[in-house]
Amino acid sequence: MRKRTRNENTGLLSRLSFPVFALIVAIIAFFATAASYILIRVQNDHTLEMANQSMKFVYRNIWYQFDTMNNVAAFILSNPSIEGLLESGGYQNTYDSVDDYFALQTNLENLSLVSLLNDFGSRSTAKKTYVVSIALEPGSGLYAMATDRFDPTTGIYKFEDLQGQEWYRSLSTGSRQSEWWGQAAGQSNVAMIYSARTKASIKDGRSIGTVIVGADTGSIRSVFENAQLKKGYHVLLDENDNVIFSERYDFLESVKDVPYVQALDGATGSMVARIDGEQHRVMFETFVNGWKLLTVVPESHFSQYTFAISAIGAATAIIALLIAGFTLRRIVVRVTVPITRLVSAMQRPEVLEFKEALPEQNSGIYEVDKLGERFASMLVTLHGLIEKSFSEEMERRQLQLELLHAQINPHFLYNTLDLINCRAIMAGDREASEIVRALANVFRYSLNKGETWISLGDEVKQIEAYLRIQQMMMDNLRVEIRVPEELLSSRIVHLTLQPLVENAIIHGFADRTSDCCITIDAKLKGKTLTLRVEDNGKGCDPARMNRMLREHQGSEPEAKAVGVRSGFGTLNVHRRIQLHCGEAFGLRYEETGEGTRVEIVVPYLQENRLPETEGLANV
Repeated sequence: MRKRTRNENTGLLSRLSFPVFALIVAIIAFFATAASYILIRVQNDHTLEMANQSMKFVYRNIWYQFDTMNNVAAFILSNPSIEGLLESGGYQNTYDSVDDYFALQTNLENLSLVSLLNDFGSRSTAKKTYVVSIALEPGSGLYAMATDRFDPTTGIYKFEDLQGQEWYRSLSTGSRQSEWWGQAAGQSNVAMIYSARTKASIKDGRSIGTVIVGADTGSIRSVFENAQLKKGYHVLLDENDNVIFSERYDFLESVKDVPYVQALDGATGSMVARIDGEQHRVMFETFVNGWKLLTVVPESHFSQYTFAISAIGAATAIIALLIAGFTLRRIVVRVTVPITRLVSAMQRPEVLEFKEALPEQNSGIYEVDKLGERFASMLVTLHGLIEKSFSEEMERRQLQLELLHAQINPHFLYNTLDLINCRAIMAGDREASEIVRALANVFRYSLNKGETWISLGDEVKQIEAYLRIQQMMMDNLRVEIRVPEELLSSRIVHLTLQPLVENAIIHGFADRTSDCCITIDAKLKGKTLTLRVEDNGKGCDPARMNRMLREHQGSEPEAKAVGVRSGFGTLNVHRRIQLHCGEAFGLRYEETGEGTRVEIVVPYLQENRLPETEGLANV
């Protein structure tokens, strides 16, 4: 019947909690997924928009530079003063045109001082100036004064040196009003961009020269640096797909065979291409002069926050599920499982072993609360009977111990030892006198007036007296006792050190005839006092000894069965420490290179703060 009730209770819990919890999971998962998807889309769109804004920023500023270069050329083409200088003629001698020549040169130099990008202000690039030149044809009156060889600097030159240039031939056909190209100029091969337009006479339309405006690509570098992408790069291409400027390619490097460049279609747009094994977004815009600006960004850059947003969404969903599950659990448990809680509490080992009380039942159900109350009452009664039986047994052992102490008359023993000491002194036998005094101290501290606890200082005195007698019997025995003075007042269980020292002498040094050493020291760590007894004898197996201490919690014959034999018993010491101090304390054997090392772990206690178990027994 009880099993059937438990199954019904479990079934009710399942029927209520699982469907509701599944519904909550579905709702939370839906909203978490939707929110993560929206955030990912918004973030990806934002990153794409930032890359697009960067490209537009570069486009606008490069266009501004191109437009400024066109304006400089247009100014020269339409300025009446410059027109008059170019059209001037009728000079009787060549040197008569010197004034007009230098006037034109001055105008060109003034125009070249116009700053390329007035407000850009890159911290790493100084402001640039234009190269403004005019290549004159014989139709100009200043042709004779012009420099024969063209040089990419501001000046006035003859046109013959340019006839072999492809851009000049294209411009001469008249199919286009202007030509644009990139060129490494000067001895230092400075990367330059140029535009050229034909200058025709306003009067009769004859060609009198070509206006050339050039600029250092350092200004473009300034634009690129101010619009630098976190991932990706910009590329400025001329009409022949040669690189004018890019963080990735060299000046005038041909990229016409690069797949994503070949795939460009139209004046503006965006596409996805595979570059270096990774998908990239390629966005491009075309300038009026036919040059293209490309912005290349890895697709992974747009989704760089996808994992983080997904993780946050998943973590939020998990936290929401935990909160929902916890709340649902509390509601269902409050309604459906009071009896299950009571049965579980009744079956807990801690309750059955009286380590903790039965939890009070406040289910609101009379029968369940009454059952728990009666069971708790029964446990209290049973616990009282067990404690009474234990107290009676401990009292019996205490009486037996007191009877044993009474059988030993310490006064008679001390008087007898004093008599032997006096006779030895009178006979001049100092060694015998010292042995008797040491033996008297051993008995005095061993009896300890029948008390369970002894100060560490008295325990050390007792072991010193015992070892003094052993040293008289063993000439090769060396003893080192290192106990800090501040620890001598601490309290430990009586007769703790002697059995361990006796084991070291009897078993550790059984086959050793020289250089026998016993070391005793003490240290305090927090609220735990550790005493260590170490010898350089034949040693033992620490793992086997620790296993014996854990498994043979019985009588002394059990310890002898596993090879531990001493006058008072190592296992006896271990059990007495645990009886008076608790299961967390006792003996433990440690690994050492030579001999045996055993540690005594006890609580650090002062004389006025002994354990409550002192009142139970003195074993």
